[in-house]
Amino acid sequence: MNLNRRARFWWSVLLIMAITLGLGLVASAKEMVIKAAHSMPVTYHYHDGMLKFAEEVERLSNGTMKVEVYPAAQLGEERVTMEALKMGAIPVVLTGITDIYAPRTGVFALPYVFRDSDHADRVLNGPIGQEVYSDLMVHNMRVISVWDNGFRQITNNRREINSVEDMKGLKIRVPESPVWISTMRAFGATPTSMPFAETATAIAQGLVDGQENSILHILANKTYEIQDHIAIVNYMYGAAPLLVNEPWFRRLTDEQREIILQAAATANAHMRAVAKEREQEALRIFEEAGLTVTYPDLSGFREAAKKVHDQFSDQFGADLIQRILDSE
Repeated sequence: MNLNRRARFWWSVLLIMAITLGLGLVASAKEMVIKAAHSMPVTYHYHDGMLKFAEEVERLSNGTMKVEVYPAAQLGEERVTMEALKMGAIPVVLTGITDIYAPRTGVFALPYVFRDSDHADRVLNGPIGQEVYSDLMVHNMRVISVWDNGFRQITNNRREINSVEDMKGLKIRVPESPVWISTMRAFGATPTSMPFAETATAIAQGLVDGQENSILHILANKTYEIQDHIAIVNYMYGAAPLLVNEPWFRRLTDEQREIILQAAATANAHMRAVAKEREQEALRIFEEAGLTVTYPDLSGFREAAKKVHDQFSDQFGADLIQRILDSE
């Protein structure tokens, strides 16, 4: 991050802190108002989950606790809200990024480390997830539930993908992440790192053949309108941790903390059901828009993924990776 971008970033953080602290977290002695932020549009399943969370908090507390949901980066993009959470200006944040604060959480983004979404849910909201996400506590962040941002698929304009061999030579946009880059190389593709905001232009200009993302992200950002093929490969899972500011959470009563935890668990199940239904609808939209949807043989993809696991075994721990793979 260059000097100007860093200055703008911290100015945004300070502005958000001033606004949220100025508004206050408690409306009265009898009613607690809790601000909760996420960066996705209201049509995204994140928002359905957050609304359910707010509904459950109010119901379980008999109206003494209320959650105000701020979607679509109203309180800042993810890095800004994460810093505001860390400093206590926003008590609840739903995000797709944690490895910049706790690198070990990047293990959950390894290719094919999860068999399916149910496996991911059990691991992330079970003992392994609690262990790994506890690394965030040094930053005053506590994960109270891990929600779903879907498995990532691959789109392109050159050819159908029916096996890993069809990936050879495809130029695929990926985030600026060593795991993503190594995974695409293992698949035989040529990874090209760039901000997502530049992807559509890069595809139109032929600088890349395609990109990878979750089905609902492809729908929300209308990437399907500029691509010819989508391969359902489910190669990388998008975890979406719901975090609270730890000092704020500790100041709650035992009853209030239990309400927050119960509401988060209920909202997790709700948003996963919503996401599953909308993914099926999104696939219909893709086909109606003219995309060819393929379901490749995944054996070659899974075999290639083992190389990536080996490559990052020192960073994340070979034992941790194996525990995730072996977990029921």
